Formats: sequence, C-alpha cells, structure tokens
Amino acid sequence: MLDAGRFDLIYSSTGKILLGTAEFVVSPGASEERIFFRTEICADFDGYGLEELLAGEILRSSIDGRYTVVPLCPLLAHHLLRHGEEFTSEGGVFREPRPDDIRLITHAARSDVQECASDAPVIRQQDFSVTLRLPFPMEEDECGPSFPTI
Repeated sequence: MLDAGRFDLIYSSTGKILLGTAEFVVSPGASEERIFFRTEICADFDGYGLEELLAGEILRSSIDGRYTVVPLCPLLAHHLLRHGEEFTSEGGVFREPRPDDIRLITHAARSDVQECASDAPVIRQQDFSVTLRLPFPMEEDECGPSFPTI
C-alpha cells in the first residue's frame, strides 16, 4: 500500500477558501519519508508570501511526525535551499531527490489515472488542513475574495 497525502492552506473567516496545496507520497519501505511532488499557491493569492506559510506548515508537521522531507517540487526545494539550516537545527531532516523517487511518483500517478487493480499500488490518502487566520479581513469584489492592498 502506498500512502499519499495532501496539505491544504485554507483561509476561513466568512467561509473556507483554498489558498494553496501540497501533495506528497510516503516512500514504501521508508515510512518516515514524504516525497513532495506538487506544491502550489492558487493564482489569485500569488505574491502575498503564502508560499512561506505553506512550506513552514509542511516542515513543522514533518518535524513533529519525524518524517524526512524529499522536495521534488520547486517551491519546497527553493524554500529548503534558503531555510534548510534552520529546519535541520529545529530537528528536521531532508534529502535530495533520487531517480527512484521520480519513478515512484510517476508510477503512482499512472496507477491513479488508470484506476486498475493490477500491480498498481493502492494509495491511502492522508489529508491535512492548515487554517490561516490573518490579522486583517479579506476584501470581496466582483472577482471574488482578495487581500487588501497595502
């Protein structure tokens, strides 16, 4: 069985608004490794520094769960490039991606798309929600919710 998971960055003031998401799989045989292959902030909220919040929550959760982080996605890899020493000094562990990690993600993605019961790994989903409480209200206009301009 292949474990997969997802972190959602959610703003909830008047309702739940998805701001960003990160997806990972847990490497078989190394249950303490999370391979992050997709991390993104919704386009409407790009440029507000929410990448840092999402990456921070991922790393805090990985420290708490004693998971090794394997950053395949550029957003998390860039964050660890800048803040890796801080992360490891707080007890976190990360490593560079290997070709086997890419093969695992590719195989899992193909299996998920095909939805067949052959030799494809069964994916068990783990979901995490991070609720964001901002010190200011979001504004609503004809395009939907947005952050106030400063």
